[in-house]
Amino acid sequence: MTTGITEHKKHFHNLLKTVEGTGWILCDAISYMAENDIVPDTNSIDKGTSKLAQNISEIFEIVSECEEPEVIDHIADKMLEYSGNDSNELLSYLEKYMGDNPLYKKIVENSKNKSMH
Repeated sequence: MTTGITEHKKHFHNLLKTVEGTGWILCDAISYMAENDIVPDTNSIDKGTSKLAQNISEIFEIVSECEEPEVIDHIADKMLEYSGNDSNELLSYLEKYMGDNPLYKKIVENSKNKSMH
């Protein structure tokens, strides 16, 4: 019985580490896109960067569909942590291009909770 619990904890820990890494990559990519005015737009003149931005947006969307609230909360916290002093820039970009996304909403909620502390 304890082996099952231990395996579950190990699996969950590995899942959180994977999500954490994904959060770092997303945060870094979104930060770069925000700094360089790269937007997810399939009709853009610069097809390469817009396609890449669209793919990043889709990854963000897929991650947000996770049904484990702890996982969404964890990635939201990590993305805020990784954004550091640029959290307002991250929030602004996400609002413009991913504002109806549940992960974006969790990042905003966690951001407000952190500023209250």
